[in-house]
Amino acid sequence: MEHQEKTLPTAQLLEEYRALLDTVETLPLGITGSSMGPFLVPGRDSVLLEKPKRPLRCGDIVLYRRESGAYILHRVCRCCADGSYCMIGDAQRIVEPGIRPEQVLAVVRSARRKGRYQGPGRFWWEFFARVWIRVIPQRERLLGLYTELKAIGRIFS
Repeated sequence: MEHQEKTLPTAQLLEEYRALLDTVETLPLGITGSSMGPFLVPGRDSVLLEKPKRPLRCGDIVLYRRESGAYILHRVCRCCADGSYCMIGDAQRIVEPGIRPEQVLAVVRSARRKGRYQGPGRFWWEFFARVWIRVIPQRERLLGLYTELKAIGRIFS
């Protein structure tokens, strides 16, 4: 049997995922946007999605649907008293408030980052879930420093 690849628009694919998550335990999803960098990079990394099995916590990465219909993969940065969540991408400095539990389709169980498994308990997973989430105002400066250090590393390697 010949292998055929089919490309779907992201919104259509994620509508299919919404239905599939009711019938399977986990689903893989390739990263396409840059909002979760530097933890997750488009074209390089992927995540394994599952239906939420517990209330979300600060640091969880979730797939949700905005009121506009856009599907977003971001991190929970705050659980609000009214039951809603505040979300932010790891590459962003602006928090998105008011995401209701019914807008959340899936939570990320694990990630494939630079070809290696990352999940709860792993260094980079915990760094971005516990430390990076607390330095939102300093992110731009820290990302600039990271970029400079990477460039220096290339020079000396």
